[in-house]
Amino acid sequence: MSDLSSNAGAHKEAPCDVLIIEDDAMLAAELSEFLARSGLVVRTLSAGSEAIHRVGAMKPRLALIDFNLPDLDGGKVAERISRLSPATGMILMSGRIEQLPEVALMEMGVYAFLNKPVSLSLLRSSVRKVLQETAKSGAPPVAGHKQPGFFRSLFNG
Repeated sequence: MSDLSSNAGAHKEAPCDVLIIEDDAMLAAELSEFLARSGLVVRTLSAGSEAIHRVGAMKPRLALIDFNLPDLDGGKVAERISRLSPATGMILMSGRIEQLPEVALMEMGVYAFLNKPVSLSLLRSSVRKVLQETAKSGAPPVAGHKQPGFFRSLFNG
């Protein structure tokens, strides 16, 4: 149940663009580094219950959720996040994507389902779509992006 991000000691509760909820530390680090290189503020947590507890303070624009977490399934996490933070867009990841109740999850604000292993190019396009949708809904970008035009760099390379 620990924060896996490289900036774990600094401002754990600070707002972020992307909250990755993934119990596989290596995958969480890979996804976090990939998105952070584009200037996004990324936090990672390894447990669904911790994410639910902290989502209000973190105010993520996007939650990237593993469906098979050790404490809660990703559907329950998505359901709780959608109630606690309705402006947060969500993407679910799973090795068994065909078993997910897609209609119910889409009603909760889940924008996409990604198969594991996660394709970084598919992740990039899915994140782009979700961030565009959250921008339309009025969710402000997080201050402190590393470079101007981070959307361009995320989506073009």
